[in-house]
Amino acid sequence: MTETALPASRFAWLTPAFVIALVSLLFALGLAWNMYERQRELEMQLARRIGDFDTASREARSAAKAANTALNDLQNRLTTLEARAQETQSQQLALNSMYQELARSNDERVIADIEQTLLLAQQQVQLAGNLKAALIGLEAAQSRLRQLDKPQFAGLAKSLTQDIERLKLSPAADIEALNARLETLMQGVDALKPESESEPPVKPAPITQSGPVDTLERLAREAWEEFRSLVRIRRLDHPELPLLTPQETHFLSENLRLRLLSARVAAMQRDEAAFRADIQAAREWSLRYFNRKDPGTRLFADSLAELAQASVALRDAPLTASLKAVRVLRKER
Repeated sequence: MTETALPASRFAWLTPAFVIALVSLLFALGLAWNMYERQRELEMQLARRIGDFDTASREARSAAKAANTALNDLQNRLTTLEARAQETQSQQLALNSMYQELARSNDERVIADIEQTLLLAQQQVQLAGNLKAALIGLEAAQSRLRQLDKPQFAGLAKSLTQDIERLKLSPAADIEALNARLETLMQGVDALKPESESEPPVKPAPITQSGPVDTLERLAREAWEEFRSLVRIRRLDHPELPLLTPQETHFLSENLRLRLLSARVAAMQRDEAAFRADIQAAREWSLRYFNRKDPGTRLFADSLAELAQASVALRDAPLTASLKAVRVLRKER
């Protein structure tokens, strides 16, 4: 009985409370160890994360530094580009100004050239009566305006067209034919016979000697024949006309030729009044101072009468519309 009771007293301390307390302690210790391990693991993870964060922070700082460097570089480039853009804009403005100036200068040069062409064409019409040359000049100016095709030249082009059509419809005298006829008449002046030479001189009849003639009688007859050759009495159709010496006849022919030359100049200048006056004066001289009965004189006077009826003036030919349009355009420019 005693031996069996001894072991029971030995394990008497293993009470349920003690066991629970022990289990609780072990559980607490296990829980604490577990928490320690977890805390340690968390600390290690935190340390790793802190290390990773430091690495990432260093990389971020490096990246930020590189980004700042790149940003500064970009800012410098942007500043340079802005400066270049401003310079390019200034150059573009300067180029636009130069282009506008060149365009204005080109337009002014075109207007000046066309005005000079119109003035030359007007001189050809008024001074020489050369409608063909004037039309060539006007058509060249019209072609140039068509090539430019600018709206500011539309009014000038219209005026040019009107003047071209008017010139094409203008009646023009054949100045070349008139000059040729006047040249022929000038060459025929020397063939005209003055009124003082309308009758051929009387040639002395040859003396026929049938026998011996007294010397005194022969001398008297020769003197009489010589006197007859020097003095002639005849009828004149113009009793008021003085007799002309050979020298005066020469000057008369030269003055008549000058009258015809003046008529040629008046014809080329389209001065119809001067042309008719010179032709009429030449015709009056030919009928007054030269033999009317001579066929050459009659033909000469008839030719002058025909020329006096010719019209050498140009009507409605001045280039007023085109010249007015180009001068208004130049004033506007």
